[in-house]
Amino acid sequence: MASQRSGDKTKLMLAESLRNLMRKKPLDKIKIHEIVDACGVNRQTFYYHFQDIYALVEWMYQHDAVELIERNNKAFLQGEVGTRDDWEEVIKALFNYIEEHRNEILSVINSRAMVYFSNFVYEGLRTSIKRVVDLQSKDLNIDEYYKNFISNFYAIAFGGMVQSWLETNGAARMSSQELIHLLNITVSGNIEAALGRAANEKK
Repeated sequence: MASQRSGDKTKLMLAESLRNLMRKKPLDKIKIHEIVDACGVNRQTFYYHFQDIYALVEWMYQHDAVELIERNNKAFLQGEVGTRDDWEEVIKALFNYIEEHRNEILSVINSRAMVYFSNFVYEGLRTSIKRVVDLQSKDLNIDEYYKNFISNFYAIAFGGMVQSWLETNGAARMSSQELIHLLNITVSGNIEAALGRAANEKK
């Protein structure tokens, strides 16, 4: 257990070193020696944990996805989510992450590692939206298959919009607040309505 904690600490240290470099230049321009030099470890330590920089990026976004999901779950448990159009709080949490890590994400765009960020967006959205679906369907007779389907549908739709928004440059890109507002107009109440229709089909 102590060895695992030590390994996780080293991985977090390497990830933080990479994040700092990603704020300054594109991911494809970053070298392993820059990552290890910045956090005071050697290349052997890096390769003990990761095959290459892309493996570190993958681990970093998997770690961030878990943290994002845990924050959303905490909001559910504390009652901060669950009393209104809950998906909006989920998408806001994602945009808060994007604003916090904007330069790092820009470093990943157009690199081989973009798929790992896309997976992070999808998994964070899918898991959190599933909590919304479970909450809104708790008194309805709905198959788990359909609840998973609708969660996947909205995760893919929202994730695609987020990625398109990130890849739009300059004045053509709307603000995150405007995008959230337009999504709200477009899909507000749709999850609840779809769940209601699915429940009616079971009668």
